[in-house]
Amino acid sequence: MTGKTHLSVGTAAAICVTQPQTLSSLLLCLGTAAIGSVISDIDVTTSDSREQLNKISILTLLVIAALLFAEWKWNVGIRYRFQKESSIYRLAVSFLLFLGVCTFGKNRPHRSFMHSLPALVILSGIVYGIFPDLTPYFFVAMLSHMLIDMLNYKNVRILYPLKFGISLDLCHANGPVSKALFYAGLAVLSAMLLFLLYRIYFI
Repeated sequence: MTGKTHLSVGTAAAICVTQPQTLSSLLLCLGTAAIGSVISDIDVTTSDSREQLNKISILTLLVIAALLFAEWKWNVGIRYRFQKESSIYRLAVSFLLFLGVCTFGKNRPHRSFMHSLPALVILSGIVYGIFPDLTPYFFVAMLSHMLIDMLNYKNVRILYPLKFGISLDLCHANGPVSKALFYAGLAVLSAMLLFLLYRIYFI
C-alpha cells in the first residue's frame, strides 16, 4: 500500500478504536497514529528508500512541531499530562531505544522485522516509556499497517525471525484497492473527527 493509504487508514483505525475524550487526547492520537501508521516502511529496500525515510522523518518532525504549537498557542494540556506521566530522562532513553530499534529494522528486508509482531510489541513498549498515553494510538496504527499490507502479493513476516509470512494475494501495493482504502480511511477519519469534536465541545 502507498504511504498515504497507510496514513489515512492508520489514523482512522486509531481514532475509531481509542475514541479520545479530550482535545489533548485527540491531538496526541492523530499525531502518534500518523507516525505509527508509516514507521514500518523505513525498511523499504527499493531505490526510493531514502525518499521514504525522509518522508517519515519529515512527518515525525511536523507532528512534533504541530503538537508543540498547539500546546503553546491554545494550552491544550499536553505539557501537564507529560509532566504527570513521564520525564525528560525517560523521554531521552526511550527515544534512543526507539531509534536503535528502527535502525535495526531499516537494515532488514522489507516486510520482515518492521512488519512483525515482535517489532509491534517492542516499539509499543518503548512508546509507553516515552509517554504511556500514546501507546494505544501507536499500537493500533502500526497494527493496521501490518494488516493491510497482508492484502498484497508479497508475504508479511508477521512472526519474524521465522521465515513464515502471510499474503492474501488480493492486490498490488499501489493499485485500485490501495486507492479505495485511502479514500475510505479519509472518509472515516473525517466523520470521526467531526463526531469527537462535537462530543468534546457540545456534550
